[in-house]
Amino acid sequence: MSFGVVQSMIISLRNNSRKKDLVHFERKNFPTKSSEGEFDKLLKRKASPEELKRIRAKIKKQQRKLLLITIIISSFILLTLILGLVLFLG
Repeated sequence: MSFGVVQSMIISLRNNSRKKDLVHFERKNFPTKSSEGEFDKLLKRKASPEELKRIRAKIKKQQRKLLLITIIISSFILLTLILGLVLFLG
């Protein structure tokens, strides 16, 4: 084992052992004021049950549409591959 490999292993272990700075998720980095007032008011805002139902329905509709598109594209690719193999080998 060469010295360069050992040195890179040591550097990798040292970098992995350092404490990661997760400044993106700390509360103190959030803005305290917005254009409409206090930021805490925005955090305390709740959605009504009707709004939640509407949001759930919208997400389900988007997921169904995405699933349909994925199935169509996958079947087209699979069909193209099968026809290509049949024509190439046949």
